[in-house]
Amino acid sequence: MFEKRKILFVEDDGFEIQNISALLKSLGVNFSHTATVSEAVRELVLQPYDYLLTDLHIETKAGFEKPDGLTVIRAAIEQQPNIIIVATSSDPRTEIVSAALTAGAHHFVRKPLSKADEIEIAFGLADQRRRLARGSRLKNPSGLWDAYSKKYPYGIILGEREHKVARLAAKKKASCIITGETGTGKEEAAKLIHRMRCEDEGPIPFVAVNCATITGNLAESLLFGHKKGAFTGADEAATGYITEADGGILFLDEIQTLSIPVQQKLLRVLNDGTYHRLGETRTHRSEFQLLVASTKDLGREVEEGRFLVDIHMRMMGLDFHMPPLRERMADIPAFVALFLSRKNLTLNVDTLDALTAKLQTYQWQGNIRQLFKCMDAWLLYCELDGVQPAADNFPVFKDLEPQNRVKPSAVTSGDSDFNQAVHEDRDFDQLMSDFERVFLSNAINRHGTISALCKAINLPRSTLDAKRRKYNLV
Repeated sequence: MFEKRKILFVEDDGFEIQNISALLKSLGVNFSHTATVSEAVRELVLQPYDYLLTDLHIETKAGFEKPDGLTVIRAAIEQQPNIIIVATSSDPRTEIVSAALTAGAHHFVRKPLSKADEIEIAFGLADQRRRLARGSRLKNPSGLWDAYSKKYPYGIILGEREHKVARLAAKKKASCIITGETGTGKEEAAKLIHRMRCEDEGPIPFVAVNCATITGNLAESLLFGHKKGAFTGADEAATGYITEADGGILFLDEIQTLSIPVQQKLLRVLNDGTYHRLGETRTHRSEFQLLVASTKDLGREVEEGRFLVDIHMRMMGLDFHMPPLRERMADIPAFVALFLSRKNLTLNVDTLDALTAKLQTYQWQGNIRQLFKCMDAWLLYCELDGVQPAADNFPVFKDLEPQNRVKPSAVTSGDSDFNQAVHEDRDFDQLMSDFERVFLSNAINRHGTISALCKAINLPRSTLDAKRRKYNLV
């Protein structure tokens, strides 16, 4: 069973160290021993192991109150996901055993161990339970999503912002501004607020409008409605989105693209709920919760005269930001699980692990939307080619370069942009950001260490680290 396998044995009691070491030697096992949590974690980081046998109560400066073997178990799972773990303790209380299994141990055995075959049986049972767990994971694609759905009942897209959204759903008249890059899930967040309200109130309207696709009279007509004959082509009367949203939610995406006259008319609705349709003098009324989204900083839009300060102030409420996927790389396994559960698709564990690892190496300029679209394309290509989905055949598009790689085109095109800016009007802040990014990219490539880089460009380490995070540079 243990041929060519390696065991890490963690124990701090002198008698148990001698006893278990003797049993392991009688089995002809290749094993290493550590007596502290820090030593065990270091071993798990530096060396590969097939098995872990750890006591749950390892003495620390704090004494025995906390079962510090749990820390070893969690570190083992994090560093070596395929390791088989057996926990031991002379304390057989149910809560102790439960804590070990919850932390990730596959089996628990009570000390003292007196026979070598007890260790073999313990690891055999642990391996069997681990295989059963992996098998159930393969057979039940929705099971991939269970852990995340328990933590975030309304979806991983919201993540830690879920509690704020729940508060917003409870305040039915509160407005909200959802900011974030394109594809970060702003509309999904609005739909989840609608879902929460429906669970409490029953079915209510949800009207979503992409303001970037409507301009001029079309925007006013679609939002507020119009009378028959109000303008050329108005062969029929239309009620408008605001009427349809009465009693529910109106979601306006990219609201900053609305013209100033339309913003002024919308402001009146927000103030007292009244409005007029195009071509009518009759006053209509609509009460709704307004949720808006923008890829722009609305405060800056106000400063530059493209957005009314009054409407901005009227919309402010429990606002929140949807971070880009590059700042949520640890959530990619959860998004993959969500995608697979929606497709009712199963992948074996090795394929799933390899896929998520590969996806975490890419930059996702289009964020969650791009991730899902690429996975859709991946499944289509696999179907057309008649092959099983695997990490190796995941398509690599031009904008999916590894996230830590500096694009050569960014440097050359950046130089061109800077030269053009001498003769043309450009957005100052954007131009300065582009220059800073290109400058730092080249500087990082020229220097072997961060300390050398900081000295060469006369920049404090803390400032450089902040800018590297801002531009996703390593």
